[in-house]
Amino acid sequence: MARRKNKKVVKMKRRNSYFMGILLGLFAVYLLVLFVQSLTREHVSIYEVNRKQIADNEHLRGIILRDEEIITSKKSGYANYYVGEGARLSATTTVYSIDADGTAVEKASAVDTTNVTLSEEDTRNVRSAISGFRNNFNLSNYSSILNFRYNIENTLLELSDINLAKNLSKIKKASGSSASFELVKAGKTGIISFCSDGLEDLAIDQITPEHFKEMKDEWKQLRTGSSIDSGDAVYRLVGNERWSIVVSLSQEQFAKLSEIETVPVKIKKDESILKATVRTFTSKGHYYANLLFDKYMIHYLNNRYLDIEIQFDSAEGLKIPVSSIIKKTCYVIPENYITEGDGKTTSGKKGVAVITYSKSGEEQLNFVPAEIYWKDEKNNIYIDAALFERGSTIMNAKDSGSSRMQVTEVKELEGVYNCNQGYCRFQYINKLYENKEYAIVENGNRYSLSNFDHIVLNPEIIGEDDIIY
Repeated sequence: MARRKNKKVVKMKRRNSYFMGILLGLFAVYLLVLFVQSLTREHVSIYEVNRKQIADNEHLRGIILRDEEIITSKKSGYANYYVGEGARLSATTTVYSIDADGTAVEKASAVDTTNVTLSEEDTRNVRSAISGFRNNFNLSNYSSILNFRYNIENTLLELSDINLAKNLSKIKKASGSSASFELVKAGKTGIISFCSDGLEDLAIDQITPEHFKEMKDEWKQLRTGSSIDSGDAVYRLVGNERWSIVVSLSQEQFAKLSEIETVPVKIKKDESILKATVRTFTSKGHYYANLLFDKYMIHYLNNRYLDIEIQFDSAEGLKIPVSSIIKKTCYVIPENYITEGDGKTTSGKKGVAVITYSKSGEEQLNFVPAEIYWKDEKNNIYIDAALFERGSTIMNAKDSGSSRMQVTEVKELEGVYNCNQGYCRFQYINKLYENKEYAIVENGNRYSLSNFDHIVLNPEIIGEDDIIY
């Protein structure tokens, strides 16, 4: 018998899914908000500490001013010199002779010069000139060739001058009382040089920005060996050892130099470090400094421009960004009030014994763990001022007499957040030097940082003991 099929179909009611859709939509919005926050939120930046040296020195090129003048000849003729470059003259020193008709020159050339030899210093000067020329030669700087030629000629001409000076009496005797031959004395004291650059009369109130554009030494040799006319330059005379270097400054450099009276200056030419008296001034909206010296002028007699390094404060130690430095308020207590805990959770930890009172007024002794941030030269210990209330009484647990003190002294320590262990821990720093961007802190202090430590660069967005993610 065939089975009858039930043709009756029962329709099921569909459940309303609007609520689930709303939940999914809200969850998606929440995820989007978290994603946007992660993109816009400032993240903790970590900095690795390294040992460095920091200095805010200024590297400048300046122009030399001296008490100097060009001495000219009163007669025409041939000049023969009897002193060398850099010689110190008295008023009665015979500097040169002037020979109107050239006969003295002929007699001088007949003088025996076979014994003239280069001294060790002469040889050293020639080698130094050649070495300096080779190391600094630049095809675009033709004046360096002229200066090199002058330096070599200067050494060789000095040998001729020395020989003439040795034989001066012979030359005078050979010349007799000839009116064409005259010995010329210095007439004033000073230091002699046989080169000129045309800037001998430059005064400090004449300095302009134009003087700091080319800044190349361009000396002219005054000992030519040829005939000279009356009024021609015969030598340059520097009156004394006082000299100065004028430098052009930015406004920031001017402000920094205006605050000091003296400063060490390194002369790049020979790496000498001289102490300069500082005089700052302005002229037509431009900033300058005049660095005054009272010795060693003769070392730079034939320089008009010098590269220098003005040396301000410098220090060597651990270099950290200034932005990482924070301050922490600390209690200052004697070292003998630091004790060790003996409980299950405090055993081996250092801290202080704080006296508290129960509701009934009974005295109680509580051990409060405390990290020691620093110990000063007076054996005072610095601990976190947030550990207990100011004015609390602590006990010296090591003292048989149980001496007590009220904690009232508070000081601020500078430090950083050390994150070597994955969380922020305040660590004291002993700052040796600081500029606008970086500071140099002491290395080797048991309470301070060590080389290659990791610190938080932006501590304002995180707190002490927070975990670094």
